[in-house]
Amino acid sequence: MKKIIFTVLICLIGISINCNNDNSTDVLELKSTAEIIGQDIALCLCCGDWIIKIDNEQNNYQFISLPQDSNIDLQNATFPVSVKLNWSFDKNSSCSNHIIINKIELN
Repeated sequence: MKKIIFTVLICLIGISINCNNDNSTDVLELKSTAEIIGQDIALCLCCGDWIIKIDNEQNNYQFISLPQDSNIDLQNATFPVSVKLNWSFDKNSSCSNHIIINKIELN
């Protein structure tokens, strides 16, 4: 009987630890601040997308599009546009400064 109670107790502890997953806050909390500078009009392999300056870094990054659930209209925006966002490097791009914006909102 003690073995059964001990096993059930261990299982309940394991389940409660797994249910307390910190990844759920990662999606909701926007980790970076940035300014969308405008569209890059240069003609080169890694040009022509939108330019963004993230967390006051010296380098600018570029992105192709915003997430579908974004309510930001870049075609009619007055630049720079101050935003908060979650992003990652675009591993499918041959350009080292291309990013993917996962979530974004106006700041």
